[in-house]
Amino acid sequence: MSASWIDALIMPGRQLRQLDGGLLTALEPDDRGSAYDGRAAMYDRVIGSRLYNRLVWGSSPATYADFAATAVNRGHGPMLDVGCGSAVFTAAAYSSTDRPLILVDRSLGMLARAAERLDARGIHSGRVAYIQADLFDLPFRPQAFSTVASFGMLHLFEDLAGTMSALKSQVSPGGSLHATSLVGESPIGRRALALLHRSGEVAAPRTEGELAAAARDVLGPTSSISREGSMAFMSWHA
Repeated sequence: MSASWIDALIMPGRQLRQLDGGLLTALEPDDRGSAYDGRAAMYDRVIGSRLYNRLVWGSSPATYADFAATAVNRGHGPMLDVGCGSAVFTAAAYSSTDRPLILVDRSLGMLARAAERLDARGIHSGRVAYIQADLFDLPFRPQAFSTVASFGMLHLFEDLAGTMSALKSQVSPGGSLHATSLVGESPIGRRALALLHRSGEVAAPRTEGELAAAARDVLGPTSSISREGSMAFMSWHA
């Protein structure tokens, strides 16, 4: 697959720079990127743990992977994953499709691990682009993707409406948006989110109802939310 498919998605006037390891960046050279750069290995061990997810969040990595597969199967053409992390929950879904994939994260450490993980599964590098970029300053043309995903990201941002709007702007007519967010729906989950909030890791804890209300305001009545434990799964069809 020619790299021209990536160029066709980039907004006029925006430039991507080539980095080591086949990664690309939309950030300025003096931008320090993300604090997650030094935590990618720990992220994999903790976030990918079935025990951790069950005990703390009352949910399962298998459910996350199933939701990712649903997103992949919802459309055709290029798919955008914003905040892709290390692809610990999405690699299986991405290896089962021939869709071109744009994986975006602010952390080069996360992108590098995602590239390693997908490469180990035999995913051809010509159909995957790993791009360092900011969710609120994405370098792509508006409405460029028939499927947009953002897994485990919404609970990181205080500006929930702005985050949803930024993701929505990338969805093409007839396309879909799929996102997950931790919500405070159990005593353990609420305490864990409060602790992470105090340490500056996440936004102030929200309930499923607050997430649903924001989704209705930004996305309209066609948005839907389900939940397993403290993880909420949101879908919207344009």
